Amino acid sequence: MNILVPNLDFEVDLCGRPRQLSEQATRVIDELAPLIGLLAEDGDQVLVNDDAMPAGVAECLAHVAFVRRSEFSAIAGQHRIIPWGWTEQTCQMASVVQMSAAEIPPATAVTRVNSREFSAMFDGVQCEHGELLPFGVDGFGTICRDIDDWKNGVCQLERFGFERWVAKPPISHAGRNRLLAKGTELNRQQRGWLEKHLARTGGVYLEPWVCPEEQCGLQFEIISSNSYSAGTEGRVQLVGVSSLLNDSVGRYQGSLICRDDLLLNAWQSAAAHGFLVCEAAAAAGYFGPIGIDSFRFRLPDGSLALRMCNDINARFTMGRLALQLRSSLQSSQYGAWCHFAVSDFSRFCDGVKKGLTQPAKENVSMTVTSPMAIGEQPTRFGTVLLTGNSQERLAQEIRLIHDQAAARRHDSLP
Repeated sequence: MNILVPNLDFEVDLCGRPRQLSEQATRVIDELAPLIGLLAEDGDQVLVNDDAMPAGVAECLAHVAFVRRSEFSAIAGQHRIIPWGWTEQTCQMASVVQMSAAEIPPATAVTRVNSREFSAMFDGVQCEHGELLPFGVDGFGTICRDIDDWKNGVCQLERFGFERWVAKPPISHAGRNRLLAKGTELNRQQRGWLEKHLARTGGVYLEPWVCPEEQCGLQFEIISSNSYSAGTEGRVQLVGVSSLLNDSVGRYQGSLICRDDLLLNAWQSAAAHGFLVCEAAAAAGYFGPIGIDSFRFRLPDGSLALRMCNDINARFTMGRLALQLRSSLQSSQYGAWCHFAVSDFSRFCDGVKKGLTQPAKENVSMTVTSPMAIGEQPTRFGTVLLTGNSQERLAQEIRLIHDQAAARRHDSLP
């Protein structure tokens, strides 16, 4: 049996810096943690913080046993650890359950594959007019080691018609801890962020800020060399493809999935590129789950381009969890696994269900996928699966529900 460890603050541990999570961020992590149970098989256990036991568990998580962290030593036995991502802490937990070193990817490989330096090697763009890209088709962005690199990079972006830019730290943070700005005149806070990260190993990754028209998450599994044998499916396996549902500034809000290969058909080039990325990750010594984000955007002349490798996450991702829900869909049916921040998740779900009973919405249904309470407090950051036969119809309903949720949050403010 397995013990799933939802260390969703994986990047914080990977950077090796002191934890500075706010009370709100800790609460969000506690409320999302049970969702790793979507990966669980019957009899598996999910480790949660002592004060964050879930209640009112959704049917899709009913087969999972939730265990407090303080009880880990007592249940360890001969279990196998499956973490969200491998860090020094989860490796120590693996040693407690006597997992062999061959079952754990090397720490150097985990850090390497999650780094911007690694993803920069694969950050190519597929388009007809590569001459319109500031850094060419082989690099959507550029690594900056000092202030001069950054200034030169920003000036290059401006020469090609990209006024806004974003700078990201060496380790991916899934849309967090980044600097979004315009030009080279920064305020004190922006300048402080930039100088702090330029002073660290790896510098920052500078790229043009564009508005994606379509985004996808490619989910792979790299089989360890000790488990892989010639003649099987292959060491790199594509688990599936989902469309990313992000807000206007790129923050994750959910994933669109379908039971058949309809989404894969639209992202064949990105998937083929993803196999190359995974082969390089395997050569670096990494094995396990890996998620790669890609998106389509418009160049300054209006032509469409494909950024094949926006992010590489050598860990589990929310997109990977979303794919676990495909079995609940019918053939050719779409599902939108949506994340909502609300004041009371239970009341929110009741409102959504009531709204979906209207005749005009008869082809859209909802399934709750999060617990109703965490640590005896109502869940505020929950997830639901909306299903329907039309991708466009689902997208319309998602926008409406998000607008309603935002309005409720605004009304609840003092």
